[in-house]
Amino acid sequence: MKREKILDFYRIFIEGYIKGDLEVLSTIKPNPDNGLRGCAIPTAMTIISSMDLLGLLLNENGKVNDSQTNISFFIKFENFKFFPRYGDNEIEKIFNYRHGMMHHFFPKFKGLYAGICKNDNSPNLFVNNTINGNQEESLNVSKLTSDFLGAIVKLKFFLENEANESIYDIIMTHLKDFDYYLAMAPQLTTCTTVNPGTPKN
Repeated sequence: MKREKILDFYRIFIEGYIKGDLEVLSTIKPNPDNGLRGCAIPTAMTIISSMDLLGLLLNENGKVNDSQTNISFFIKFENFKFFPRYGDNEIEKIFNYRHGMMHHFFPKFKGLYAGICKNDNSPNLFVNNTINGNQEESLNVSKLTSDFLGAIVKLKFFLENEANESIYDIIMTHLKDFDYYLAMAPQLTTCTTVNPGTPKN
């Protein structure tokens, strides 16, 4: 029963909203002349906030106000079960970028504005770009998107097949903390956006 409810949550919120939105955002390509209008920042914000949510749900000790731990936990879950093997420095950069984007829209790294781009031609998570005549490291949102979409496909397989029942207890506990009424999930329509819930203090 718990597994089915969690899969309902996955189907509506992860597959329906997050994956669905990312698939649309992925079709938006930047202007080749100036790199603008590619929705790199909204795409990265969607992915990183989703990592925060999923890391919280999977971590028995996850906390709503601990985004850095949540993001790292999801990426590293069970020795990188879902993600490629990101280094600690790359994970730190992702969290730092998140801080700037969530508060000021533009990404920052250690207090300084940082580059961000979509580069379908590079397999690297961070790439060097020339911005205003200067070489600047940029988060490659194309690579981040590919890795994250792959991760949530692996997450679905894990949720469908995991034999250890304790993970379902952990996820359900967090979903209840969000005041999420799981029974309504199958009744939702595609034209309705529903907040999974407000975290309880």
